[in-house]
Amino acid sequence: MPKRWMPCVLAWTLAQHAYAGTGTGNQDWYVPAGNGVFAAAARNLCKTSSPEVADATVWSPDRRQKIALRLTADGDTATFAIDGNGRETPIDTAAWPCPEVAWASDSTLFFINYSDGGAVGTYEVAAYRIGAGKMEKIDIASAVRRDFRRRYPKCFEPETPNVAGVAWSASGTRVMVAAEVLPHSNCDNMGTFNLYEVSVPEGRIVRRIPQLPAKASFGYMLGPELRAADDRCFSRPGSCNIAALHAPSMARQR
Repeated sequence: MPKRWMPCVLAWTLAQHAYAGTGTGNQDWYVPAGNGVFAAAARNLCKTSSPEVADATVWSPDRRQKIALRLTADGDTATFAIDGNGRETPIDTAAWPCPEVAWASDSTLFFINYSDGGAVGTYEVAAYRIGAGKMEKIDIASAVRRDFRRRYPKCFEPETPNVAGVAWSASGTRVMVAAEVLPHSNCDNMGTFNLYEVSVPEGRIVRRIPQLPAKASFGYMLGPELRAADDRCFSRPGSCNIAALHAPSMARQR
């Protein structure tokens, strides 16, 4: 490695071991057992049976309300929030057949992760707050998406990152959100991620946590999609680059 590159590589590596933001310390996080792809605490709502079969559901912790997924007559899926009186509120999940849901501990908040494309993405997260007999959508993703896009690796074509909820704080005043480089061969460092601690309901980033410290401190809340992210991309910078993306610059160096 040329000596002139060493300070840049060192700075990149150190950044992976440092939290960014204005966090005031660790929150207690609510992470019940689940089977989510992005969130260990989330429950999958996969529905593959006929419409006559009972709904796939995820109940709130207080067992008074639930999120349900149904097959429609044309074979698509529809997702609903159902309160204790049986009132149904539709939730747009782009007809994704396997959304994943995580409730906050007090049953007043939930998020749902879903893809508007295929298994690679693009994944979105929608979050809702329930109170006074109504359900209100809150934005926990926009600030995360903007920040992660500023840090996005080099790509053949522009793309939008996957954004998914990971866990609620025990108090419900924070939510952990992941932003991931899509796991396909369009960009360097594919499948890598950052975690973001986000304030609720403001949607403000409290701190950004790069992949290596995220796994070290919060691995217990990560689903298999995030746990499988390649750490060598940061412990050995450049090892996850796509050669064709860098061929012109390599030729100029020679």
